[in-house]
Amino acid sequence: MSGYRTARHCIWFTRQAASFAIFSLWFSTSSFAATTVRLNEVIRSIFYAPQYVALHIGAFETEGLNITGPKTTWGTQAALTEIVSGNSDIALLGPESALFTREAGPARRLYDFAQLTNGDGTFILAKTPMPDFKVSDLKGKTIVTTGKGSTSALALLHIIRQAGLDPDKDLTIRFIPTTSNIIPSYLEANTTFAQTFEPAIYKAVAENKGYRVASVGSLLGQLPYTAYMASGEFIEKHPDLIQSFTNAIQKGLNWTREHSAHEVAEMIAPDFKDMSVSTIEAVVDEYKKVDIWPRTVVITPDGMKKMSDLMVEGGVVNSGGEYADVVKPEFSQKAAATADK
Repeated sequence: MSGYRTARHCIWFTRQAASFAIFSLWFSTSSFAATTVRLNEVIRSIFYAPQYVALHIGAFETEGLNITGPKTTWGTQAALTEIVSGNSDIALLGPESALFTREAGPARRLYDFAQLTNGDGTFILAKTPMPDFKVSDLKGKTIVTTGKGSTSALALLHIIRQAGLDPDKDLTIRFIPTTSNIIPSYLEANTTFAQTFEPAIYKAVAENKGYRVASVGSLLGQLPYTAYMASGEFIEKHPDLIQSFTNAIQKGLNWTREHSAHEVAEMIAPDFKDMSVSTIEAVVDEYKKVDIWPRTVVITPDGMKKMSDLMVEGGVVNSGGEYADVVKPEFSQKAAATADK
């Protein structure tokens, strides 16, 4: 009889344990299910390394988010269309997009809420070594750059004017809409300089096709060059999600700052399968040298004014607008508290 009672108790205990396990599983998957965020990015670039770092170190998961993407749209208009149509929740692109979208249609409320990069990511390549390069050295020469009206081309025009040169008279600027054609155009006999992105600069230098002589970001100064944007409606409906997302990006910036170029390269290598880890490392190292990634995700009023002034100067928008009309700073300000943690 005692054996029977013991067996019954064992069966009862087993059933209770099973029930508890099932309840625990249900509780963990239903009450703590991650919130899905649909993310798009305007291009896939090592320039955005801290974002990929955040994805790989589990920063979003820690914040209770499940990221779908990032979907690479390969164009600003496509990235904006994703947001306006509701196909994406958040986009990574130039913060100036909020400026010209608002100017074109004030009813379309799009806001930047966190920055990822704080400067232009292009470099200047020359056919001869120029360790003491100055922008005035462009006088009388030909330089190829990105497409007319692009932010990097506007940055080049700005530093040329800042150096006292007239871009229409003192040098020849050739605008190349297709980025992959910039280096081939630079190699033509009548061209002395090129302004373009990584890893094209690194590869050209490695192949003895030129010399890296300047960082346009360093010459231009810091400004929010790439930022995260969402619609006003989405932000108002999901403030906790936006805060969690911003916290995760700050963690990605922290990790990138605290680790070596090699460690960053190894971490994000799965996102750049067509590049060797050594190439990724070299590019990350160049970006670290010029502090292209900010300490915090905060978009400051001064930084946004500098970007809007650049857009006005380039004829992209008629006026810069008010900071509060295009930036929601409260999320980045709160996340920035973790910058040194």
